[in-house]
Amino acid sequence: MPTVNGASFSATSLQNSRLQQNSINKLASGSNIPRASDAAASLAISTVLQSDTVVLNQNAATAAQGASIGQIADGGLARISDGLMRMKELAAQALGATQDPASLQAINAEFVQIRDEVSEIANQTTFNGRGLLDNTDSSEFLVGTDVGDTISLDGVDVTGASLGISGLTVDSAANATTAISAIDGAINQVSNARAEIGATVSRFEVAGENIASQIENVSAANSALADADIAAQVTSLVTSKVLNEAELAVQAQANKNPQALLKILEN
Repeated sequence: MPTVNGASFSATSLQNSRLQQNSINKLASGSNIPRASDAAASLAISTVLQSDTVVLNQNAATAAQGASIGQIADGGLARISDGLMRMKELAAQALGATQDPASLQAINAEFVQIRDEVSEIANQTTFNGRGLLDNTDSSEFLVGTDVGDTISLDGVDVTGASLGISGLTVDSAANATTAISAIDGAINQVSNARAEIGATVSRFEVAGENIASQIENVSAANSALADADIAAQVTSLVTSKVLNEAELAVQAQANKNPQALLKILEN
């Protein structure tokens, strides 16, 4: 004759209650691993992925900062290049056979002002107090999760002394000839510096794009591992509630009228 096993009902009811609580915890936290005991290995992996995401987010900002510093330096170099070209133009004017002493003096006055301004631009182009165009110091920028994932931004020295234009004048044909030769060398030096800095800025920008892609991929991997599946958890919660309520109803009916329940089961 069939019998009703109260212990079985209790065990099943307890299991359903645990399933309900587990689903509630995941829904409340939004995490698939609200407790370490739920999935210790998955939690460990998720923690590593989260730490990588934090580092990558910081490195994205670092790469953007490196590119900005390079662009500031390039802006200063562009102004210096413009000044050098104007100086060369003035030196060429000073070589003109028709220049009278008064005109030559006016040309030289402008030339000297621009010459001095070139050095001022080199001294005043800074970022956070650090000169960018008056020294050859290098800065390392971390752009990856490994300590070796760095980009070096090399400083350049384009002061008047370094460019070889300090003391130049165009107050005579001889001095103007000397100035043109020196300015040609200075223009080449500045152009090479701009090319190097431009290449580094491009590298920072590529690194930034790569970091953004890594962040997206790492975040997606962590989400798949650690984020709760809301639809699945709601379904599980509803199912366990229905089963639990059904079991309680059956058990209550069994306690009230065991014989009636046995007849239902036999049928």
